[in-house]
Amino acid sequence: MVDQKKYGIGEVQELLREEFPDITISKIRFLEKEGLVSPERTQSGYRKFTKVNIKQLSYVLRLQREEYLPLSVIKRKIQDLESGKVRAGDLTVMAGYGGEPALEGEVPVSVDLAPSKLGLSPETVNELVDFDIVKVSNGPEGKYFAPGDMKVLGIAREFSRYGVEPRNMRMFIQFVGREAALIEQIIRPQLQRKDPNTKRNAIKDMENLMSLSQMFTQALLHRALSRYLPRPAQLDMPDDEPLERETQPMAQPEGGEGTPAPEVPGGAAPGREMFPE
Repeated sequence: MVDQKKYGIGEVQELLREEFPDITISKIRFLEKEGLVSPERTQSGYRKFTKVNIKQLSYVLRLQREEYLPLSVIKRKIQDLESGKVRAGDLTVMAGYGGEPALEGEVPVSVDLAPSKLGLSPETVNELVDFDIVKVSNGPEGKYFAPGDMKVLGIAREFSRYGVEPRNMRMFIQFVGREAALIEQIIRPQLQRKDPNTKRNAIKDMENLMSLSQMFTQALLHRALSRYLPRPAQLDMPDDEPLERETQPMAQPEGGEGTPAPEVPGGAAPGREMFPE
């Protein structure tokens, strides 16, 4: 029999917390308000999330964290996936949706097949190559785009929808070159050590610096364009919603919203396995 278990919002927060430590109930409510997840509602007005709902939330949070995509773009991607307009794995695989491996960032693709796979014209792909935005690799079976270049091509396709041409994307190559040089300068002394632990720590430092660089750029860009942006949405619960005691410390009936995830037998930490059988 298929498990039809539903989860309260507090349980969902605990399940997501291992991968997204900063997730809050207010954030989950906000994503629902924006139409990015649609949990069921009980007669009393409590939210009940399915496994698919939780995987949707993971997908949205992952895209925000790793791709820095605005919610409007993420919402359109979810709609495209649900309508069958694109296949799961286009840019980022949505956990639980199945489908083939991602085309961008997962597998290499022949240069001849890339335009049709990506929905880009051969001329645009050639321009991206000419401007050194992506590189063509050579292998035993011919020319191909490596996984990293496929991901870049996928993002370039998204840019093209706004009229951004390959020649306009050259500035990103210059920016990234400077950022990469700075990060490399910081971690190079550690990488040159013979101690394996030092090298491992250097890789972690590099990943952290890359994340900081992305967040810093995003914050500066947001500040530069803030005069055009609406004020941040209020995450407070609307007055007309039922009073949910998700953040109250008092005990709730089993399955109620806001109750902490039940203790796992044997003392295992909650959230280690999202959906144990």
